[in-house]
Amino acid sequence: MKFGPLEIILILAIILVVTGAGFAPSLGKNLGTGIRQLRQAVGGDKNKTKIVTSLHDGAAAKEINRRVFEQKRSSKAG
Repeated sequence: MKFGPLEIILILAIILVVTGAGFAPSLGKNLGTGIRQLRQAVGGDKNKTKIVTSLHDGAAAKEINRRVFEQKRSSKAG
């Protein structure tokens, strides 16, 4: 049994009526989060930053991790 676009839209409309409009934003957010986590797990995240966990000099590893953290924070803010 194949579902066409009309049937899918009808099913989504029925779900929206049953659950209410307040449910749709959280559903979209959770779906987006799940897709993002799946892409990261598979390795398809192009913006992935590798964090240094060990170097011969522990202070250098801490400094690199601090810089990566600052860069991520500044990119989210801007």
